[in-house]
Amino acid sequence: MQMDSLAKASLSQIREVFKNLDPVSEELRQGFFRASFIGPWWLRVSAMPSIALSGLGGWQGKKFLDPFHATNIIQNKQGVSEKLHMRCSAVTSLIDGKRSVALQYRDDAVVPWRWVIDEMRTLDQNTFLCMTVINLPVLKHFSFPFILSRES
Repeated sequence: MQMDSLAKASLSQIREVFKNLDPVSEELRQGFFRASFIGPWWLRVSAMPSIALSGLGGWQGKKFLDPFHATNIIQNKQGVSEKLHMRCSAVTSLIDGKRSVALQYRDDAVVPWRWVIDEMRTLDQNTFLCMTVINLPVLKHFSFPFILSRES
């Protein structure tokens, strides 16, 4: 599925693409990746307000500090800043049970982030398909997609 069609694909179509991708390798986990929301219109429209309500207003994407650590990049009136550091590690996917790579927040992170896991798979060397999972009963069965695209 091409990026153009993935942008407005259904959640089930995006999940199928995700299942057929490889985990993001350590070599690719470097630098800043700008986020963009994909999927049905209702998800694309509601994603940024939902993230803002949960404390990440002005979210731009993620920056890998090294292959095993990342942070969110926020831009607001005060400028650009980092918020909520994450660890990056190989995991068994909550989505399909396959090998995956996940960004996970610390156990003492503010609610809801302590329960959020962003699984990542490689679309190409500069683009990752990510699925956000809230690791709580019932909620862990739903995943919300976004794209991370490398910027210099």
